Amino acid sequence: MIIENKNTTVRINQTRLILLIIFIPLILVMSTTDIMGRTIMGMNKYYWVIFLTLIYIVYNIYEYIKDFNYIYFSDEDEEGKLILRYISLRPFKGRRFSIEIEKEKFYAYKIVRAVFNLNKYIILYINTPQGVAKYPPISITALNTDEYNKLKKALYQHANRNKD
Repeated sequence: MIIENKNTTVRINQTRLILLIIFIPLILVMSTTDIMGRTIMGMNKYYWVIFLTLIYIVYNIYEYIKDFNYIYFSDEDEEGKLILRYISLRPFKGRRFSIEIEKEKFYAYKIVRAVFNLNKYIILYINTPQGVAKYPPISITALNTDEYNKLKKALYQHANRNKD
């Protein structure tokens, strides 16, 4: 099974770009010209600039806290590996990560929620000669419900197979 959330990540990046393209010219026009008049709906145009800037900043902080990742998962590898690749969508943090686990060594997984239940993280566990080891948490917040359920089902099947 292959799970990839390319459409979701493209939508997230397009939304950010569109908001930036709308925000900057709007703020420049509002603060430097009188095209919109001195007051808009009873408020000074500078208050509107501050208000819109605060909304834009709050939106970006919310997106940063959500910690979206592009996710690619496959358990169809001919060499018997589970492959999980992910890239953070946070600005300036776009490093690519890849985890390849032999299916026989995969032990378990755990899904945890964080930051007021806004984020979902998955933690993978593997068997090693020294015992069970875990990978760092990976944000799966950007997965839609169908992708999330498919990922859980695939990992559940592989984890249960290896516990016997």
